[in-house]
Amino acid sequence: MRLALAFAAGAAWVHTGVPIALAPLAAVAYLLWPNQASAVPRRRPTWTAIALLGLGAAWLGRPAARCAPAADSVVVTLDGRFLALPRAGSAAFERDAGCGTVTAVLADSTVRAGEAVRLIGSWRTGQGGRAWFLARDAEPRGTEGAARELRWLGVRWRDGLVTRLERLYGEQAPLVSALVLARAEGMDGDLREAFARAGIAHMIAISGYHVGVIAALVLGLLRSWGRPPGRAAIGAAAVASAYVGFIGFPDAAVRAALMVTLVAVSRARTRPPAKWGALGAALLVLVALDLRRIASPGFQLSFAGVAGLVAWCGPWCAALQALCMRLFRRRCPQELALGLASGVAATVATLPIVAWHFERVSLVGIPATIAATPLIAWALVGSIVSLALDFVSPALASFVAGGVELTLVCLDAGATSVAAWPWASVWTTRTTVAAGTLGLLVAVQTARHPRIHGRARRWLTGLHVASAMLAWPLLLVWQGRGSAEILMIDVGQGDAIALRSPEGRWLLVDAGPPASDDAGAHPVVRALAARGVRRLDALVLTHPHLDHIGGAGAVLRSFDVGAVYDPGLPAPNDEYVDVLEAAAAKGVPWRAARAGDRIDLGGLLVEVLYPTEGITPSDDANTTSLVLRVTFGDFDALLTGDAYADVEGLLVDDVPPDLEVLKVGHHGSDTSTDSLLLARAHPEVALVSAGRSNRYGHPDSGVLARLERSGARVWRTDTQGTISVLARRDASYTVSAQRRAPGPSGR
Repeated sequence: MRLALAFAAGAAWVHTGVPIALAPLAAVAYLLWPNQASAVPRRRPTWTAIALLGLGAAWLGRPAARCAPAADSVVVTLDGRFLALPRAGSAAFERDAGCGTVTAVLADSTVRAGEAVRLIGSWRTGQGGRAWFLARDAEPRGTEGAARELRWLGVRWRDGLVTRLERLYGEQAPLVSALVLARAEGMDGDLREAFARAGIAHMIAISGYHVGVIAALVLGLLRSWGRPPGRAAIGAAAVASAYVGFIGFPDAAVRAALMVTLVAVSRARTRPPAKWGALGAALLVLVALDLRRIASPGFQLSFAGVAGLVAWCGPWCAALQALCMRLFRRRCPQELALGLASGVAATVATLPIVAWHFERVSLVGIPATIAATPLIAWALVGSIVSLALDFVSPALASFVAGGVELTLVCLDAGATSVAAWPWASVWTTRTTVAAGTLGLLVAVQTARHPRIHGRARRWLTGLHVASAMLAWPLLLVWQGRGSAEILMIDVGQGDAIALRSPEGRWLLVDAGPPASDDAGAHPVVRALAARGVRRLDALVLTHPHLDHIGGAGAVLRSFDVGAVYDPGLPAPNDEYVDVLEAAAAKGVPWRAARAGDRIDLGGLLVEVLYPTEGITPSDDANTTSLVLRVTFGDFDALLTGDAYADVEGLLVDDVPPDLEVLKVGHHGSDTSTDSLLLARAHPEVALVSAGRSNRYGHPDSGVLARLERSGARVWRTDTQGTISVLARRDASYTVSAQRRAPGPSGR
């Protein structure tokens, strides 16, 4: 197991973006780190060598430069195969020549999963800089020989099973596919979020669980027929392996089958089953076959959950039995104790990974897991039976599926209800998760000292973890003391700007486009939650275009909002109606903003400069976009929304000279930010919110040239990610970005 973990850690180093130059330094530090308690200190160079081997393999296996996405406006071709039928228009597409997997959108439903095709289209950029491919057409390509085509038979077979599940289960088919086939990409985003908030997301990810159920049923059946334990174990492993082939060899199921087989071989040879060795072998085989697996959340959750079961299920089951004896003077039913221990062990083991990917920690995860376990177990067995029956008797399969569907409806309703509790989960940040993990590693290293043991070791471990997790928030608070903040959130092609006063009060100007994927919360919600936001004094929507209001519903559902402001003009589109309904559902007042309106956040003043009273509706909502002036002592910023140059000309007299920060209008379009405004304002910093290589060509080269001539330093979300301006009352400020910075970062 240690060998497999060392190899996986080395591979993970590359796939998580840690600079390769730090690898030798880390290796040297690890070798020189004092470890007086180690019983086998000479093994450390071996583990280091294995980790470096994994790192080197991952580094050599990185996609080449030819795999980099081209600009959005360029029509290119991609050769590869869909890993699934592009239902709902999109699916994972594995590119040829080792270029990895990308999400591709294709309306043509005639393309089959696993079929060699050439996609013709262009690249697009979603939130957070993730690239996806918009295919206009697909051309079939020839086969590549029987040997190479063989590996795609499983993909096609699995996709055929998905089609059967869709016919049997209708709307519940994506959830059944996630449970049985490890195909979670079709699950509704709200349901994913509900499972994460309820603390049972790991139960969907650990789809290898059903392989264990199959193996256990076969083992019990063979033992009841009088077969010896060794032969029964081998038979159960054979059936489990055949079942994995039946469902198309998904990763988690292959891992489970490998473990079952290795344990069965140990039993057949009358040796104690080496569970850690079986898990390590499965990990090593799967990672060695495809190093990119290590970055998959489902892969991580799967192995973490099983590791938790191996490490803690037995001891915790015994502890529960001991507790029952003390409290009730009798043992608990073994099945109950084992189920409780298993659920708790898997939940605890997967907690850091769930927190990292979903940026939430569920406070009800353990009881929710215990309650959901029998429902999921029945759904697994029933759905497998219905899928098998569909090959011989579709009518009988539909009958069984009806019972399973009722179970899934109960599971869905329960998870959604629990997730709706305000205290069901709390937000966290990846920084906090990383800090806690670092604290745990330091604590374990310290606690291994031979002079530290017993209660002192436990207290010391907890102290290290708590200290590390508390240090980061305290540092963030200290950094922002006495200052206001303008946070331009990277939402791709759209706008979302958060304002924070020195008192810690927040206001959000626009909420970006809708989320571009199903994973987790909206990027604006995540960015605000990462800074500890619980309440917004106001949500200001400059105008009702989708790239500005697409995330407003998610914001309203995630935070307490004091009021919503917008131009107050009719906008007959579905997205705007959704935002209205979300605000009405939470009782949030809605106000039409007009020139002269002010919102005081306690030292940070937001003033509306446009539109004025008497403004009339227009077919182009940009003509009535809100324009805001932000003042903090001697510091001034101008947020122009998508207002055009003629509106900017009307406001020249209201714009302060020597402006510190200008939010460039309309994502840097040539319709805004003309020379008249720049000559009046002389902005020192210009902020541009645009998507990487967007199809509109934003920001326009002419606008960038005008900004350069005016002396403004340009910061862009498409090249630098989320941008933060920490402002002080004396008009000094500091600018920082998620990625690289252009020259000086403040004054």
